[in-house]
Parts: sequence; C-alpha cells; structure tokens
Amino acid sequence: MEERMDFRILNNGSFIPSIGYGTYKTGTEGETEQAVANALGVGYRLLDTAAYYGNEEAVGRGIKASGVNRTDIIITTKIWHTDAGYDNTMRAVESSLKKLDTNYIDIMLVHQPLGDYYGSWRAMEELYDQNVLRGLGLSNFYEDRLIDLLYHCNVKPVVNQIECHPFNQRQSLLQLMRKHQVVGMAWSPFTRDRQPIFDHPIIKSLAEKYGVSKHQIILRWHIQRGIIPLPKANNVSHMEANFDVFDFKLTNIDMDV
Repeated sequence: MEERMDFRILNNGSFIPSIGYGTYKTGTEGETEQAVANALGVGYRLLDTAAYYGNEEAVGRGIKASGVNRTDIIITTKIWHTDAGYDNTMRAVESSLKKLDTNYIDIMLVHQPLGDYYGSWRAMEELYDQNVLRGLGLSNFYEDRLIDLLYHCNVKPVVNQIECHPFNQRQSLLQLMRKHQVVGMAWSPFTRDRQPIFDHPIIKSLAEKYGVSKHQIILRWHIQRGIIPLPKANNVSHMEANFDVFDFKLTNIDMDV
C-alpha cells in the first residue's frame, strides 16, 4: 500500500489513482455526462458513482464522450441496501454493467452495512472470480462491521469509503484499515459543506504558507494520510485545481496541526 507517484497499490496488486472524481449530485443527466467527460479531460482516471445516485448511465456516456480508453479508467460503483442479498446483488451488478455500458467493473462496493450484505458479498466474490468485478470494496463500514466482514470473507475488500475530513479524522478506523491493507476513500473530503472548514484559521494559514487554495490543502492532507479523496466539481477550473495537488507536500508538523 505504498504510494507510487500519484497512484496507490491495493491489496490485490492493482493500482488506483490517489485522487478520484465523485459524481454524487452532479446535476442532470446531461450535466453529469459533461462533467465526467470534462473530469477525464482534466486527467482524472478514478470515477466514483453508485446505483443510488441514479446516474450510472450518464457516467457511462461521459466516459464514451471523453475518448479515454476504458482500460485507463477505474470505475467504482455501489450496491444499494435495497439490493442486498445474493440474488438481488447479481441482478444489481448486471444492471450497473448495462447502465455503465461496460463488461466489467473495477471495484464494486457494498454501499451500506444493511440488510443481507453477506449474501451480497458472496455474490460479489463469485463475480470477482469470474473477473466481472476486478475488486471488491465497502462503503460506510466502521470498526465493528468492518472487522466482522474481514474475518468472514474469502476475498478481502480493497477499499472502504467513509466520511473523513479534518473535522472527523477517523483515527482508530484508519489504523484498523491499515492493519488489514484496506485503503480508505473519503466521499466527503470537504465536510459536505455542513461545517465551516474553509474558515478554519489553520486551513487558511496553511493555504497562505504553501501558496495554494484551501481546497488543495485539504485534498493534499488526505492524500498524505493514505486516503483517496473524491472531490466533486462541475466547473472545469475547480476540477483542475482539485487535481493539481501533486507538486507540493505538507511537512510532518503541518500534517499534525
């Protein structure tokens, strides 16, 4: 799980970019399609969606419109809890494949630890063995549910998407994930705008010190903690700024403030 330039190595040996593009609430189908195409044009190669978002078709069209080869893109999508269970998950994966217009999914996640998610995991393990799913992951699994699944699975999850940001750092959970080589992904790196993170004096002072934006400071903080942030933006200039976080590094002291 070392960093290799702007990629990380997952526990199944595959590579994943250190930053991704999140597609939750990116607007209408047309807006989402354009946003995905623009994000890929900027350089993003990790796209995160979910059945619950209702935009897998738009994401698939955006990929096609971008002209970027499918094999150069990592797609993560998710099984919603109403599709929990073996049979439901088999149908849900088929639906996601059709909507995304692809014959494989790079990482399929269980969106919430609700319902028969063990049945879902068994179905996903079978599809992993068939190479339909190239990796399996989790979302919103915290310590108790995560450790239980880790001890009762045949295929280990490669990622766990969680709410994580400077105001909610998830120290104990991340320690557990590192122990079991599960990479963290932050679906809300900027606190979902519910907390005034951009007004925090430390964030402001670090942005001034490094000559970058407050958004870039927060994203770089995630990356140096080994977490893959999934920022969302519809404006191309914002996409570019969020992606431009690999030419500076926070000091250890600044990481700990």
